[in-house]
Amino acid sequence: MEQAVNATIIRAAAPFVALALALPAGAGAPLPPDPLDLAWCVERALEANPEIAIDAASAEAARARILPAGALDDPRFGYDAVNLPVGRWDFDSTPMSGNQLGIRQRLPFPGLLGHRERAARAAADAAGSVLEDRRLRIRSRARALWAELGYAQRALAITRRNIALVRQLARIAEARYAVGRGLQQDVIRAQVELTRLLDQEIARRAAVERAGAALVSLLDLPPDQVLPETAPLPDESPVPALEGLYEGLETRHPRLRALAARVEEADRLRRVAELEGYPDFDLGIGYRIRSRVPGDPAPGDDFLSAGVTIRLPVNRAKWRERVAEREAQLRRARAEFHRTRLEIEEAIRARHADLRRADEAARLLRDGLVPQARQSLESNRAGYEVDRVDFLSLIDAWVRLFDAELRLERTWADRHRAFAALEAAVGEPLR
Repeated sequence: MEQAVNATIIRAAAPFVALALALPAGAGAPLPPDPLDLAWCVERALEANPEIAIDAASAEAARARILPAGALDDPRFGYDAVNLPVGRWDFDSTPMSGNQLGIRQRLPFPGLLGHRERAARAAADAAGSVLEDRRLRIRSRARALWAELGYAQRALAITRRNIALVRQLARIAEARYAVGRGLQQDVIRAQVELTRLLDQEIARRAAVERAGAALVSLLDLPPDQVLPETAPLPDESPVPALEGLYEGLETRHPRLRALAARVEEADRLRRVAELEGYPDFDLGIGYRIRSRVPGDPAPGDDFLSAGVTIRLPVNRAKWRERVAEREAQLRRARAEFHRTRLEIEEAIRARHADLRRADEAARLLRDGLVPQARQSLESNRAGYEVDRVDFLSLIDAWVRLFDAELRLERTWADRHRAFAALEAAVGEPLR
């Protein structure tokens, strides 16, 4: 009976075991949705990208330095065999001998530990802001790569659709030439355009593979993962006003917050260097255990002792140079903050101009050029079939539509990229 039950279990589990063995090595990664959604790509990038994990570990390490930075040094325990006579090496020959136990504690100059702790806290704040800035950059990069993949896929689809159209036009030209109604040069022109499109198709397939590989790497997916078609590229998010993007930049932008924390850290470390140039103290207490010795004026009594040691920083030139080093580092931190602020302001202006240009171009192409070019092609095609339009005009109309459709998809992708770059420059999502 037991053997029959075991055989039944094995037969039931066999398909699942076979399926598990057949899964690829990267099967643990989630499958991308179809169509490929932008929100999913952003979420996956923020979750799995190793650059974020690196900065997160650095931020955690920085937080762990705060408590040790403000703590006293560990006390030191000591033992001394005191005043042993060289001739006998014992503790009961003279009343001066004994076993002494001691403990010492180093006390820095007042305020030193507080400044060290505040410097470590500022460094932890900077690391946290660096992590936030990294997440913002990864989010922007995911949006840009998603848009680039979408453009590459749509450019390939447009090219293939136009290949089918040019083949149809070539067949019409060949049929008209065969019955004496067309010209041989029309047939040759159609074949030239078809060859050109086939060459573009090869390049656009390679562009899809490159864009897909870049996005797969960012999302930490298996290297052989084939991404599905992206969701539609058009984005109607309004362009924000430029004036409002500069408000509260120091507190809003994580990169500026990180540099402001670095300035605070440098200032605290400068103060630490100043306080390290003052004396610190070692306090100690000892307890000597003595034996009973004849003639001892204090027969059998143990001795208690206490003392203080003061470090004397007599080499003032050394401490002045340490302070000078910290002051230079503080000036550098302030200059880096100012330089980065100027760079961010310039980037906001440039990315806002890119976004505004892409937005205006998208509206012009979508509402004007593309429908007009499509209407022109249909009109020329109808005229060509009744000998009212020559083949050259028909091909020119087709080229204008083909170019307009590609430009529209390129503009939608550029709008996504410019919006993502503007969000990275501003320091927060704008949609």
